[in-house]
Amino acid sequence: MKKIFHSRRGTTLVELMIFMVILGMVVMITLPVLFSAVENRLLQTTISIVEQNGAQILGNVSQRIRAGEKIISPPAGQTGSILVLQTASGSTDPTIIGLNSGALVIVEHLTRDTVSTEQVAVTRFVVRNTSTSASRQSVSISFTISRTIRLQMPHSYTRSFETTVVLLPTDVITGNACGCLAPTCGANNVYTWEVCESGSCYQASTMLECQ
Repeated sequence: MKKIFHSRRGTTLVELMIFMVILGMVVMITLPVLFSAVENRLLQTTISIVEQNGAQILGNVSQRIRAGEKIISPPAGQTGSILVLQTASGSTDPTIIGLNSGALVIVEHLTRDTVSTEQVAVTRFVVRNTSTSASRQSVSISFTISRTIRLQMPHSYTRSFETTVVLLPTDVITGNACGCLAPTCGANNVYTWEVCESGSCYQASTMLECQ
């Protein structure tokens, strides 16, 4: 009986090279598309984070301003980088709003609260006292929020926010019962202020940088 053997042809070097060329072309076409999709997704996430921080800051700051009795700084018609409000409540008087190391900070009496997240940088915080009279006080605030994403090339998304808020004090002014001194920018570029405790004024220990 004769045995018939069939030889199986192996892959030639030319075929292997053709396969590698085709594979390389597919990778070259696919990778930019994948990177673009990832960048677009991260950009949309970045936009959302910036918008959320902006809305959160506007809400927090507006709430504090409306609760104020009067604007201590900046004076009427002037512009500054720190907003100081006198409030009726001893636990929130004074209320100070400003930047500190790229974050927006609100200080109420001795309590300091950061209202922006570490995911973004807040810059160009500008306060303008737009009050028309002592009984009709208002303030305009503006600031910029930015966030940078890094893939193949760094991309930044920056957005400016602005609003004007009118104070809604009661008819009787009761804040600063001790007659404490107005906050000032002191030595070593540190913003200092006094708080009323048990009928006496004491310098606040909370730290805030002058801008």
